[in-house]
Amino acid sequence: MQTENLSTREKILQAATELIVDKGFKETTTKDIAASAGVSEMSVFRHFGSKKAILVAIMKQYSFEYPIENGLREQLIWELEHDLLLLAEMQYHFNLRNEKAILIRFKESKNLLACDIDVKRDPSLLKEFLVWYFDEMYARGKILKANNEKLAIHFMSFNFGLFCNKMLDVYGPISAISKKEEIIFGATCFARGIQPHHF
Repeated sequence: MQTENLSTREKILQAATELIVDKGFKETTTKDIAASAGVSEMSVFRHFGSKKAILVAIMKQYSFEYPIENGLREQLIWELEHDLLLLAEMQYHFNLRNEKAILIRFKESKNLLACDIDVKRDPSLLKEFLVWYFDEMYARGKILKANNEKLAIHFMSFNFGLFCNKMLDVYGPISAISKKEEIIFGATCFARGIQPHHF
């Protein structure tokens, strides 16, 4: 684990993230975190006060806000295959960047709920954005009439599934097809399935 040029707080968070992913929150002690971070246990308490506070800080450190309002909307050109590929790549690479925190969300759901961390907020915002996009595309006559919330959920699920497959690559890839090809193929198939068919 590289800790050069990190502040003490950053070292503690990095060490805690790795340990909680590997051992779980309950089995990870502040002594473990201190040893892994190369700091004293007193430093851990001075910076965070408790182990739960460290968990909250880990979740806050990782940006779970999809870059919807950070230039993504402006990249839409209202061409279905182009836009869905853009959105699929955004979600996939976003999940890769936040892989460890996502694993903690799965493993530590009860502890996160006890800490009042709203794990549904950001996926809900992405769903709402996709519903807005599909509503707009229907109004423009570019997709078939459908339940656009269902379309949004299925699109998100497809992309999250690719991310889950990527995590399983640690055991060896199940296919020689690159993730880039899978993303393109999936976005293209999704687009073609909801486009009006002109014969």
